[in-house]
Amino acid sequence: MRAFSALTLPQFRTLWLGMFFSLGAMQIELVARSWLAFDLSGSAFLLGVVAMARSIPQVALSPLAGVAADRFDRRNLLLASQSALLVLALANAVLVHLGVVEVWHLFVIGLLQGIAFPFTMPTRSAFMSVLVGKDQMANALALDSTGRNLNMIGAPAIAGVLIAVNPTIAFYAIALFYGFAVLTLFKLPTGSRGNATKGGTFEQMLYGFRYILGSRALSMFILLSIVPILIGMPFQQLLPVVQKEVLEVGPEALGVMFAMIGIGALLGSLGAAYFSNSPNMGKAQAVCGLGFGLGLVGFALSPFYILSLVMLLSIGLTSQTYMTINRSLLMLNTDPNLYGRVMSVYVMQWYLMPVSLLPLGALADWTGVSFTIALCGILITLFIAAVFSRSPESFGASQPSPVVAAGD
Repeated sequence: MRAFSALTLPQFRTLWLGMFFSLGAMQIELVARSWLAFDLSGSAFLLGVVAMARSIPQVALSPLAGVAADRFDRRNLLLASQSALLVLALANAVLVHLGVVEVWHLFVIGLLQGIAFPFTMPTRSAFMSVLVGKDQMANALALDSTGRNLNMIGAPAIAGVLIAVNPTIAFYAIALFYGFAVLTLFKLPTGSRGNATKGGTFEQMLYGFRYILGSRALSMFILLSIVPILIGMPFQQLLPVVQKEVLEVGPEALGVMFAMIGIGALLGSLGAAYFSNSPNMGKAQAVCGLGFGLGLVGFALSPFYILSLVMLLSIGLTSQTYMTINRSLLMLNTDPNLYGRVMSVYVMQWYLMPVSLLPLGALADWTGVSFTIALCGILITLFIAAVFSRSPESFGASQPSPVVAAGD
């Protein structure tokens, strides 16, 4: 089938399978750590502090990770990153198992995870380009999102059930999934690396930033992703607050809430995979961006659990379609030798998301979580509408940007 064409390539299937387990661990951890942080502290602000701990080193190291993805063996980089995450997941599980875990433990483990994780996504995206080639790149990126969203359906629901039975099991499950991810990496070939520009590490990092700033298309795609990521996506970390204080349902229901986002996101990524070469990708991105913002407003105003689930389904569909198209257009407009550095800037935005969660958590404590989420939805809607009305071509695709002068 056209939507799954990249999976006909054996090495990409192996990479995709490892990614599936790794993202499964992340999704279980998203629910379990958010629940644990709020359960230990009772504060949306401290929930944001725990999330921010991971983002601090991620933001600092992301440019370095981009250079590494373009310069060094990509399989070995992934192996080192995933192995470190496995060890940290085991440490977290043991702390919970022994009943001695505290908020500061979650903060420290988050900092260490933030050192290991930045080397994953840029490296995997760059590795993907070697395994599938230019023609299959958009489809492979969409399938990468599909695997993430399959986990968003099953993993949070599993996490909710495991937390209700015994939180320790949930944290050991995270380590198990990372273990499976590490095992798959041994089946991938070594020797894949980019043709990095000359000069030292710092010089190569600057080269990547100059390349993005020198391209109007790449700059606009980054801008069109950063606002929804920093303002819209943090709502997921606030779901434990909505679950407990607004909807007044249990942790099992929290898992279902995350799963509904995943179902919608899966549908969105599958649609993006099918239309990965469509000339209307840019228009679809604009429509879905507006839908994402309005969906957040609807969810914030919903006082009923069932209606909230419907709104979460809509949010998952529109947000994932928007982000998948945005990521595909970004990669299709990038020189292959700079995939790692461009993707490191892209994922840096995701690493900044917990930083934006900190003021949003404080605002939720002060004004209420419903008002906070509604405000985020309104801001996203106004931003997408403003950009599309003033510069509709910004949502479209162009040819890969030429390499700027490096001075090497």
